[in-house]
Amino acid sequence: MKSIWFGNYIFLVATMSVATYSAAASYVPPATAVSKINSYRGYSELTSAASGMDIDQYTYNMTTWQIANGGFYKAMADKYKSAYSGGQKSEWQAKGGGDLGTIDNNATIQEMRLLAVRYKETTNNNYKSAFKTSFNKAVNFILTMQRAKGGIPQVWPKRGNYSDQITLNDNAMIRAMVTMMDIANKTSPFDSDIIDDATRSKMKSALDKAIDFLLKAQIVNDGKPTVWCAQHDTNSMAPVGARAYELASKSGSESAGAVWFLMNWPEQTEAIQKSVKGAIEWYKKTRVTGLYFNKKAGTFEKRDGNVLWYRFYEVNNDNYFFCDRDGASTKTQDFTKISEERRTGYQWAGDYGTALLLTESAYLTALEKMQETNINDTSGTQNRDSTTVIEALGQAYKAKQASRYFIDFGRNSNGAGAYFMRGNGKIYRVNGKNAK
Repeated sequence: MKSIWFGNYIFLVATMSVATYSAAASYVPPATAVSKINSYRGYSELTSAASGMDIDQYTYNMTTWQIANGGFYKAMADKYKSAYSGGQKSEWQAKGGGDLGTIDNNATIQEMRLLAVRYKETTNNNYKSAFKTSFNKAVNFILTMQRAKGGIPQVWPKRGNYSDQITLNDNAMIRAMVTMMDIANKTSPFDSDIIDDATRSKMKSALDKAIDFLLKAQIVNDGKPTVWCAQHDTNSMAPVGARAYELASKSGSESAGAVWFLMNWPEQTEAIQKSVKGAIEWYKKTRVTGLYFNKKAGTFEKRDGNVLWYRFYEVNNDNYFFCDRDGASTKTQDFTKISEERRTGYQWAGDYGTALLLTESAYLTALEKMQETNINDTSGTQNRDSTTVIEALGQAYKAKQASRYFIDFGRNSNGAGAYFMRGNGKIYRVNGKNAK
């Protein structure tokens, strides 16, 4: 650190060091974003099915249906009323044979939550042991199915079709990421010894990779980040199709879940902010007013005050489209040209983005509060140095400002005064006695 005296005041210049930093506690996500993420934590399908019977017996029965690789199949809630007694545990089979586990329709994820809850609450040691074993098998399933670049597919092992691709469809990957986040952060019900610290650390690393995948997979048009496809290629991260009428596209529906997750993430790095803001701008740009999709009738109808977004948009532009079961050759913007079965059998549009647009202001305010954190030492007894100040300002600040300087404008010759640090277009102040 260098000191430059000017009259009775000293100007201190220090190169900013980049030290290890944990999540920036100063960012508080908007309430709506928190509520949206909470909706991905449910497991009521299971508890509803268990109504009228002992919940621990139900949960134990559930463990007997677990596939050898640690996963579960979907829509199994009623079957868990009885213990497994033979036959296939999954309706999907791996490419090389054997039962497939999946995260489709909240499968495996909701089972993990129920297992963690019952592990904490049961007084039966035999059940407790079974729940812990089953839970850790499911954790290993999630860690194993994750691809090298961080994406999470719909199934494991490979099925040999679109299910092997990274799956945002029906919020599959996002639901998994919320549970991974809760496990890594010891958020209830994962705040017990059901998982050891080493495995919890692996989950945190897996989550970091998943976030990195989301950021890199976001579709960019003309240099601007937009949204995501319902499926992305495992390796190239490019948008890919699924069923014949689900072509590679920008998804008005599935993308919202990705934005809600990133908006909730405590470390609001420049990359995450750019991603969220870019997606919100896309939702603004593509909003359609005065139109309503009537799925039952298979029609689009004029309706004052209604807002919608289409399910599919071209990858390279914002033209919406529809498609029939014969695939790409039937792609059209004329809804009447696809079959009645498809017109009434799929959710082609919906109010996917309104909540995001209404939350934009709260998100920007939360970012502003994070960036303008006033770090005060009102006691006048703590010493503050450059590293302390930088740590308090957070990782995103450090990453952007690592090669810049701060200057102490306000100290006189006896050491009393205040730091004034400039960054992100703001002035940050730290009061302190004998700060160095």
